[in-house]
Amino acid sequence: MHLTFYSDYALRILMYLAVAGDRQVPAREIAERYRLSFDHIAKIVQFLGREGFVKTSRGRGGGMRLARPPAEISIGDVLRRAEAGSGPVECLRDGTVTCVIAPVCGLSPLMAEAQEAFFSTLDARSLADTLPRAGALRRRLGLAA
Repeated sequence: MHLTFYSDYALRILMYLAVAGDRQVPAREIAERYRLSFDHIAKIVQFLGREGFVKTSRGRGGGMRLARPPAEISIGDVLRRAEAGSGPVECLRDGTVTCVIAPVCGLSPLMAEAQEAFFSTLDARSLADTLPRAGALRRRLGLAA
């Protein structure tokens, strides 16, 4: 299973917020620390807010923080939502299926089962599980201890 950059960045944002403490973190700060496009980060932050993973506020002193403790944020849930509509093979993705064997193919149910097993494994893991070295991560991202 290959994750999109969108999902990768969503998880990185959540990890950043988890080690940043309870302060409001501006999207620009995260983009700079990860050396990623601010526009990409801003778009993903909107998604994370809409899905209830982060709380956002605008204006001076605005930013975001986790909406729930890291132990209550399922990695599987984040990825299911971020990867919605994308699958490992064409017939499991949103949109028109052009594969000529799709109506009789036995590959799609196998891939759907494998995809579900992937997500099910991650359903049992939380954002807290991604932080066994939170202190080292904080230092690596230039955050105060």
